[in-house]
Amino acid sequence: MDSVRVLIVDDHPVVREGFRSMVASNQAIEIIGEASDGLEAVAKVAELEPDVVLMDIAMPTLDGIEATRRIKAERPATVVIMLTIHRDDAYVVDAIRAGASGYLLKDASRELLIHTIGAARSGGTLIKTSLLYEAISGLTGGNGGQRAGKPFSVAGQDELTPREREALKLMAEGRTNKEIGRALSIAEDTAKKHVQSIIAKLGASDRTHATLKAARAGLIK
Repeated sequence: MDSVRVLIVDDHPVVREGFRSMVASNQAIEIIGEASDGLEAVAKVAELEPDVVLMDIAMPTLDGIEATRRIKAERPATVVIMLTIHRDDAYVVDAIRAGASGYLLKDASRELLIHTIGAARSGGTLIKTSLLYEAISGLTGGNGGQRAGKPFSVAGQDELTPREREALKLMAEGRTNKEIGRALSIAEDTAKKHVQSIIAKLGASDRTHATLKAARAGLIK
């Protein structure tokens, strides 16, 4: 399998070098470039076509949230992982809405960083469960601002099969397709089909979005 091609985006050179050093010894990850602000990040993504972008939030010229929104509009397949000092759930919500697939704090361990980048390739949920649920607890829905803590119906939720509901709970735990297959005693390809079906039935854009919608609807606890 080819290595995961990664672009690092942060306005501090020392931070960028730190991230580069953290993954340098991992042969499954290739750092293909760096950017110092959001505008440069958008341009570098178009030029270099990375698989994964490690994106800071607070940057000059264009912040990471808006940069993510533009990147996902132009290259939906590019995975954006927010790597930031901000734990505030409002940032998590904004990141998810912009299209980010992951959210890690900058004090994350080398092992967690590498695992999260690898999960971009293997299909795992790329947001720490604790941060995801913090985001869910503070989210408000449209049409009157119903709070996420109060379940509401999601189109397609009644179409989920019992096996898909089991897979959905495992998705919320951050399991990869292989781990879901192992837990349910099914093939990895079958697990992948369940995940794809869940995303389609819930009208979600990806695994993280599906997990968020399911949690807000009370499908997972």
